[in-house]
Amino acid sequence: MKKLFVAAFVAFAGFTATQAQASVNKVAIVSVQDSVVKTPIEVSALPDAIKTVLATDPYKDWTPTAAFSVKDGDKAYFQVDVKKAEETASLKFDAEGKPVQLAGISTAQASMTNEQSFSVQDSVVKTPIEVSALPDAIKTVLATDPYKAWTPTAAFSVKDGDKAYFQVDVKKEEETASLKFDAEGKPVE
Repeated sequence: MKKLFVAAFVAFAGFTATQAQASVNKVAIVSVQDSVVKTPIEVSALPDAIKTVLATDPYKDWTPTAAFSVKDGDKAYFQVDVKKAEETASLKFDAEGKPVQLAGISTAQASMTNEQSFSVQDSVVKTPIEVSALPDAIKTVLATDPYKAWTPTAAFSVKDGDKAYFQVDVKKEEETASLKFDAEGKPVE
C-alpha cells in the first residue's frame, strides 16, 4: 500500500512539473513576440545617410542622446533618441536615412513639409519616469516569469499619436530589450 501511495505521488509530481514547465514556455513565447530588441550603438556609428538627415531641418535643432540598432520582428532599423530643451523624442530611420513607417502613418504622410515631417515622423514622445513610478500592475508583471530574469534599466511614459503606454527598458547580461505595457500591465504591440 505504501509503495502504491509513493508511486501515485511521484506520478502526480511529475505531471505537475511537466504542466508547470509547459506554462512557463508559453509565457516565454509571448514575451519574445512582444519584445523589441535594441542594441545600443554610438551615435557616431550611425550610417552616414542618417547623420546627413540629422544635420538638416527640422532635425538639426535636436541633439542626439542615444542610438540603437533595432530588431522588431522582421523589421530592422535605427532608433535615434533626441532632445531639445526638456522635450525628448525617438526617431526611426532605415539605413538609407528614410523614416521607417510607424503604425498608422504612411511614408507619404511622413514626407510632407519639413516641420510637418518632423511632427509626423516623430509621433512618439517619451517622457522618462522612475521605474518605481510605474503602475503597480506593470510592477507585478515584471516580477513574474519570464520578465523577472530581466533588470529594468529605464522607464518611460510614451505618447504615440493617440495611443499612450509605458515602455520599460530591460537588460539581462549583454542583451537589452524594450517592453511596452498599458497601465493594466498588458503587453502593447
